[in-house]
Amino acid sequence: MPQKIQRLLFFSVAMNAFVFVCEPVVPLIQSALAAGRLMSEMPGLTPLAAPQPIPIPAPPLPQPAIGVSSPSFSFSARQGAGSQARQTLTVTNTGSGTLNWNAIASAAWLTLGPAVGKDTGTISLTATAGSLAVGTYNTTITVTAVGATAVTIPVNLTVEAAPVPPMIRTSPATLSFTAVQGGSNSSSQTVNISNSGSGLLTWSASENVSWLGISPTSGTSNGSVTVTTTPGSLAAGTYNTLVTINAANAASVSIPISLTVTAPSTTVTLSPSSLTFSGVQGGGNPASQTVVVNSNGNWTAGSSATWLTLGSSSGNGNGSIAANVVLSSAVVGTNTAMITVTSGGVARTISVALTVSAASLAAFPSSVTYTATQGAANPAAQTIAINSNGAWTVRDNADWLSLSPTSGSSNGTITARVNTATAIQGDNSTTITVMSGGIIKTVKVTLALNAPSSSSIRLTWNANTERDLAGYRVYRATSSGAYGAPITTIQGNTTSYVATGLRFGTTYFFVVTAFDIAGNESAYSNEVSKSIF
Repeated sequence: MPQKIQRLLFFSVAMNAFVFVCEPVVPLIQSALAAGRLMSEMPGLTPLAAPQPIPIPAPPLPQPAIGVSSPSFSFSARQGAGSQARQTLTVTNTGSGTLNWNAIASAAWLTLGPAVGKDTGTISLTATAGSLAVGTYNTTITVTAVGATAVTIPVNLTVEAAPVPPMIRTSPATLSFTAVQGGSNSSSQTVNISNSGSGLLTWSASENVSWLGISPTSGTSNGSVTVTTTPGSLAAGTYNTLVTINAANAASVSIPISLTVTAPSTTVTLSPSSLTFSGVQGGGNPASQTVVVNSNGNWTAGSSATWLTLGSSSGNGNGSIAANVVLSSAVVGTNTAMITVTSGGVARTISVALTVSAASLAAFPSSVTYTATQGAANPAAQTIAINSNGAWTVRDNADWLSLSPTSGSSNGTITARVNTATAIQGDNSTTITVMSGGIIKTVKVTLALNAPSSSSIRLTWNANTERDLAGYRVYRATSSGAYGAPITTIQGNTTSYVATGLRFGTTYFFVVTAFDIAGNESAYSNEVSKSIF
């Protein structure tokens, strides 16, 4: 059967391996091989041509490329300023291989640091105006690297003119004040402050006399200062001073201030024109009232009645007088008086009327009675009604009785509560005293405190069937689960117990345990409760 033979030929060209596969060669008939004839001598056969290699191109070498973080930069600086402006340029390799770069600036006012680097790096750009004239300056930064296209980055610097310094301007240029001798009134005027130069004006204001005040004493940019004169005890005459405005980098400005103090012409006015009071005989004094005095000088004040007293008897300039009534010095009915204020020979008066009503007081019921059981809940509170035309107070002398409120005015109600814990068994009594305007009313209070009541209950439980049972223990509490020591221990297999001495108004909780002859105790039984009423 014919066979196919493949021959593999290997060639090495320029250090690259090539593999070729030849077509299969069909052998000649077996008779020709047996005869030993060479294939090349057989008629009709053409020798195979030698295979030719296919070249593969070598890979390209790595090519770096320069990348920059910004296509341009702009700086600004002020003429003559010593400060520097800084920005940052980042250089990166946007190609392949290694980028060894170098940066150069073409102007002396721009410095770079560092100016060389490898692959990714940062260059600090510093622009210094120095002595440059006002204007715009342009330069470039050129970044180069072996094997990469250079990159040029435009940079400009704008040098601005130095600012005009601030300048203080004030308006008005002077201030004049007048005042009356001995007067306590103050007067104010305003000085406006502005900046007629440029830049920031931060100013401060000062003065040096006690009769002049300024506010505020400092500010920024445009503002105003309120100048206030307070003549106080200055004698009649003309007084002069200066308010000075100062600011950094600016000339100070002084504003002349004059104050003319004239001798007063006496004026006195009083308000209101009259006062009216009312009270109850024996009651508390009515609230004081105020008389306002307007005067330009010294004044004195007096009252024409002993039941009317004044909080102040003299003053200077404007002021006030507190008018007070002493009710115990007045009579039932209408009482009248006058308040007189005098200044510089001028007198002003106002009338005062006081109406005193006869006192009235009633308290009912005249007695209250409480009944309670010792150890039980306190009895319900009771009330006492008060009818009065004035203020009243109440008190008692028993620690088992409390009153609320203990004072009031006109008609009202007192709540009386009993605390049996501080009372004695049997009869307790005290007196509530109510007082108003010299009138006294009493209410008798009685508390009958009975002996404590108690009750009992029977507890039963299922018998324990264990042969080593020794007995049972009974536990009692007044809140669920809050058990302490047992209240009794029962020997043997007795399955009931009578709990005595239970107080009314209380809920009791019980559990039972069993214990054996070795002293081992069982867990609590189920809990039962009982309220005693």
